[in-house]
Amino acid sequence: MNRLQLGTFGTNLAPGITFTTIPGALTTDWSRVKDLAHRAEAMDFEAIVPISRWKGYGGEHNPHSDAYDTLTWAAAVGAVTESARIFATVSMPVVHPVMAAKQMATIDHVTGGRAGINVLAGWYRPEMEMFGADLLAHDHRYDLADEWIGIVERLWSETGEFDHDGEFFHLSGAYSAPKPLGARPQIMNAAMSGRGLEFALQHADKLFVKLSDDREQATAHVANVKRQAFEKYGRDIEVWTFGYVVDGETEQAARDFLHYYAQENGMHDAAINALRIMGVEAEVAGDNSTAARRFSWVAGDGGVPLIGTPSQVADGLEWLSDVGIDGCLLGWPLWEDGMARFADSILPLLHSRGLRTAG
Repeated sequence: MNRLQLGTFGTNLAPGITFTTIPGALTTDWSRVKDLAHRAEAMDFEAIVPISRWKGYGGEHNPHSDAYDTLTWAAAVGAVTESARIFATVSMPVVHPVMAAKQMATIDHVTGGRAGINVLAGWYRPEMEMFGADLLAHDHRYDLADEWIGIVERLWSETGEFDHDGEFFHLSGAYSAPKPLGARPQIMNAAMSGRGLEFALQHADKLFVKLSDDREQATAHVANVKRQAFEKYGRDIEVWTFGYVVDGETEQAARDFLHYYAQENGMHDAAINALRIMGVEAEVAGDNSTAARRFSWVAGDGGVPLIGTPSQVADGLEWLSDVGIDGCLLGWPLWEDGMARFADSILPLLHSRGLRTAG
């Protein structure tokens, strides 16, 4: 296994993880999706992960309103790839567990055992309302999540029918076949603290975290998450994060391009909407109205900024590995150009630093 695993994030929707209107930004074009998956595998990326979005964030351009369904997308991407793990991102309150269990088993067969599921407890009220689902109180969402994932795991593993009478789901003669190939599909989840973190520690194979910029605090946080998973549940988990890459021949060139796509051509009205809803509904700590937080969302969905020369981008990825991060999903404002430069100029640096093994 590579010291730092890599993947792509958000190639299933427009304009990807950057809220920008520049020419060449990502669109829902299947030929581009397929090409980006092939580019990821050519660099031996370990994961391809979509973003689940059913309604956009409004504003003049309404980013993320144009999005492929992630389950059918994962099956299609899985059919044209060979090595990367292909994830579907599923909002548990609006996808029935019996349906999800069979769909994921199907994807696992299509991919030859490379399926993964990124499960979400739900936070985006407009989507919940569109489905006629209640947006539960924060901690109560994870009661539903526990019940949901428990049903899915039983459907993946038990050969006979079973009944289930829970708080959220009532099943009679539940059964699903075929089963996943070998071990169950990997489970991914992002949770920050409290009840959500407990759910992730208990169920997730890959746990997403947001990190402090302070090296000591980041190292302690990652170590604490891994320690809790092992001490409480006897589980060895991977800790992942995500970032956006803006590289140039000089740091100033990279920052000029960042300003061009995110400041001059950014969808700031949509970012304000998204952060307002996230702050209220997801109970995220911090001041969501700050210009810095809004800019981070426009520039790369609030991910880790990996900005500068190829060497500086490699420094940022090495820093993540040094604080204990096992994997990082990546996105670019211009995907094809960005991935080509990453392959030519940044990946060799990761090889030379021992972060990744050359294929």
